[in-house]
Amino acid sequence: MLVTSIAFQGNCDEAIAFYREAVGAEVKGIYYFRDAPPNSGMDESLPPNFVMHSEIMIFGTLITMTDGGEAKIKGEYFSLVLSLDTTEEVADVFSKLAEGGQVVAALAQQFWATLCGDVVDRFGVHWHISTKDSE
Repeated sequence: MLVTSIAFQGNCDEAIAFYREAVGAEVKGIYYFRDAPPNSGMDESLPPNFVMHSEIMIFGTLITMTDGGEAKIKGEYFSLVLSLDTTEEVADVFSKLAEGGQVVAALAQQFWATLCGDVVDRFGVHWHISTKDSE
C-alpha cells in the first residue's frame, strides 16, 4: 500500500478539521507529542500540542499527517488526485478546497474528463479534481 504523508508547520489539527468538512475525511487517529512516553526519542523541542502522527481516510485512501519533520525538502511537490462520480461532486469539493486557497486551473471540460480543475488549498496542498471519465 502506498500512503501519502503531509508535514505541516503547527496547523495540522486545523488541516484535519478542514479536510473533514471539505472532503468528508474520516479521522482514524491523532497522536500528539504530549502523548509520547518519556525517553521515547521523540523531538522534545516541538510543542506538546503539535500532531506527532495522524491518519485520515479521504475517499478510501489513507493519508498520514504531522506537525513534525521538515516540510521543505527536495521532491516536495505532489498532488492529491480525486476522481469523483459527478460534475456536481467535483464542483462542490473544488469550491470548498479553493476557499482561502488558490485556483491553479479553473474547472473546465477536458478531453479526458467532463469536468477537471486544479487548486492549492489554504495549507499549500495541491489537488487535481475531476470526474472519473468523460460522459
